[in-house]
Amino acid sequence: MAEGYRKRIKRGLLGSLALVCFWQGEVVMAQAEKMQEGPASMVFTKHCVGRFEFELPQEMQLLTSGYGQPQFFINIYHQNNTDRKKGVITGEHRLEQWLAYVEELRSKADRYRPTKYVIKDLERELKTVVFYEGSRRSSPESNTKHKFASFFFKDFPEQQLGLSVEGSANKFIARNAPNVDEILQQRLHWMRQAIDKIEYQPWPHKQAGVCLQRNLLVANLQPLKDELGDYHENYGAEFFNGADKGSMFKVLVNVYGKGEEKALKEELSRYSGMMAFFASSKTKVAGREGRLFISDGKYSDTQREFTWVSTDSKINSVRYAHMEISGKIEIEDFPAMAPLNATEMIVGLLKGVRVRENGMVGVKD
Repeated sequence: MAEGYRKRIKRGLLGSLALVCFWQGEVVMAQAEKMQEGPASMVFTKHCVGRFEFELPQEMQLLTSGYGQPQFFINIYHQNNTDRKKGVITGEHRLEQWLAYVEELRSKADRYRPTKYVIKDLERELKTVVFYEGSRRSSPESNTKHKFASFFFKDFPEQQLGLSVEGSANKFIARNAPNVDEILQQRLHWMRQAIDKIEYQPWPHKQAGVCLQRNLLVANLQPLKDELGDYHENYGAEFFNGADKGSMFKVLVNVYGKGEEKALKEELSRYSGMMAFFASSKTKVAGREGRLFISDGKYSDTQREFTWVSTDSKINSVRYAHMEISGKIEIEDFPAMAPLNATEMIVGLLKGVRVRENGMVGVKD
C-alpha cells in the first residue's frame, strides 16, 4: 500500500506543470550565506512542507502537494484550476463541487462495472460518500472481493474552504466475509479518526505534525505505525515560477517500511549509478547527509538542473526518511540575484532547507 500512494504522490507532482498558483505567505529573506550576497530587493517567501521549511523567491509558488498514509491519500492542486475538483476547494459552492467530482469518478467507474452509492453522509463536519463497484465481466478474479471507493470532505466553514480526501483503507473486502457491513463501518471509522487530525493552522505556526501545505496540517503528535510496527508517511510538493523557461523546486519524502529494503536499495543505487556520468558533491541539507548533482539545463546556457538525494536514508525511519529535492533554476528569471549564477543559487536554496520548529516532535526513529 505504501508503494501505491508513494507513486501517486510523485505522479501528482509530475503532472502539475501547467498549473499556476497564488498562495500568499510570510515574506522573509533567505538565510543561506550565498543568498545574502544578492541585492536587498530580492524577496523570499517561507514555505512549510511536511516536517520541513525553506525559503524560495516569491515568484515561485506552490503548484501541488501530496500526502499519503494508510487511511487516506490527498493531492492538493491549485484552487483556481477548474479541471481539478479535488484537493482544496474554496467558495460558497465547495460541497456541490466536491459531490460533482465524486459523481464524475463513479460515472467513469460505471463504464467498466456496475456501481451504486451505499453511503452518503453529509450532515457531519466531515462528509462521507462511498460507492460500491461490482465485478468486471472481463476479470473473473474480481468476483472474490467486494470493492468500495470512499471519499471524504473536511470542511472549514470559517475559512470558506474544504479539503477533498480519498480513503485508502477499505478498498477491498473478501466476498465471502460474513460481516461485510461491519468491516466497512470499522474501516470508515478508522479513516475518519485519521482525517479528523487535519487542521487549519495559519502559517507561520509551530504546531507538531506534517504540513500538507501552508495553513493545512495533519496534527499527528506521533508518526503513524501500522499493526506490524511500520511507519507510514509519504509527502511531496512542487513549486514553479510560471516563466517560459521555468524555474522549479520539488521535494519528495518517503518512509520505506520493513520489508521494503530492496526498494530503498534500488532507489539509492539509481543515484549511485548517476555518479559515473554526472559530477556530484557531498552536501548536507537540513542536517542530512546527501549527494548533489547539477547539470546544464536543456533550454539555455544560464539554466541548471539539480537533484539532491539523501544518502543516510534508513528503513522504517521518519527522522531518516528517504528525501529527494530536485528542480531547475534559470538565473535570468531572477535578475535581482546578480551576480550569482544558477549553481550558486541552487546551493543557497538547499542551505535554507531545515527542520521546522517542532517538526520532529514525537519522532523517535
